[in-house]
Amino acid sequence: MKTSHVAAFLLGAMAGSIVALLYAPQSGRKTRRQIRDFVDDELEEAGEFVERTKAQVKDTVTRGMNQIRESAAQVRDYVNDEVAGIKAGLCDCAKGTPTEE
Repeated sequence: MKTSHVAAFLLGAMAGSIVALLYAPQSGRKTRRQIRDFVDDELEEAGEFVERTKAQVKDTVTRGMNQIRESAAQVRDYVNDEVAGIKAGLCDCAKGTPTEE
């Protein structure tokens, strides 16, 4: 399920809950307190969700950056080895020494 669908579902559930509380047969003061408590709880849960998501994103980015650094080091080592081999071959050619193939 896409994030936008989840958000829409949660928003609809919250709106439905508030409407149900507004039509409940009880005092306005009690209803307002219930709505305030409900909204506070939902905001707290949303904040916790955001913090968890931020931590997961940070972890994923860190792992990705580490993989990129590792791959870059491997490529750099490979290129350096190839360049060294080519230079060695050129030096041998310049001296007139036959290279092994």
